[in-house]
Amino acid sequence: MNATLAVSADAHVDGSGRTWRWAAGVTVALWAVTLALGTAAQLPFDVTPQDDSYHPWDQVPIIFVNNLAVGVTIYAGVISFGAIAVAMTILSGIYIGSVIGLAVSAWGVAGAFEAFWPFLLLEILGFMFFTFAGLLPVFRARLAFRANTAARVRSTSRIVDILYRTAAQIAASLPFAIFAAVLLAVGAVLEVAGGLPR
Repeated sequence: MNATLAVSADAHVDGSGRTWRWAAGVTVALWAVTLALGTAAQLPFDVTPQDDSYHPWDQVPIIFVNNLAVGVTIYAGVISFGAIAVAMTILSGIYIGSVIGLAVSAWGVAGAFEAFWPFLLLEILGFMFFTFAGLLPVFRARLAFRANTAARVRSTSRIVDILYRTAAQIAASLPFAIFAAVLLAVGAVLEVAGGLPR
């Protein structure tokens, strides 16, 4: 039995635009719903006003590493067929939404906006890109499973072919994860620049 895997250099899965739209749509829907649920639920977290004159720059790496740990955990959806990405997005969205809801209740919309703008927007966008990157290979694998791949890729089994294509899509999702990390880094700098609670 021949166990070689011959892959052409131009092997790809048709319908990549549709895959991106599905992954982006699920990402936006997950974040919108969980942020709304968290805002409505207002789970009991401490919300302390920021001090505009307190800028402990040594906190930037700590904030960034904490946020990056959450983002990388969300991105682990690439190795769990999206399960970890969905679960962590739900938890993160409800938590962030609760903080926003509590801040709005305590300080009003204008006060919450002033406290969280613009760093929280960048951090949420960063987490959204991690979710998108964690889900993209899942939708690509689904498309590959449905596609007739025999013409472009010869493999010992269809499973090997799907695994190969999924690995390629995980690699293709890395730029989105890197961009997400950059957003979180900028968000951490802006968070300290705006002043932290004492």
